[in-house]
Amino acid sequence: MTDSIISVRIDKKMHEHMRKIEHINWSAIIRKNVQQYLEQLQDEEKFDKVRAERASQDMDRIRNSKVFDGGKTGVEIIREWRDKRKF
Repeated sequence: MTDSIISVRIDKKMHEHMRKIEHINWSAIIRKNVQQYLEQLQDEEKFDKVRAERASQDMDRIRNSKVFDGGKTGVEIIREWRDKRKF
């Protein structure tokens, strides 16, 4: 594996604070956090794609079921279902 170099711009105050703490390998911390962030993004992308596909299929299934063909508004349908849940 070959390494690449990137530059990160930080403000002077942060840089001064980091220089005072000499025992910390800031490059390693930044690498680790970038890696974790990339893994998180990858997980979110997979999750969102699956959820979006399911939601789309559910919307199509509900639309094709003709459940909303009674001439009722969305508010009326929600109220009806909420009333049915009450015991």
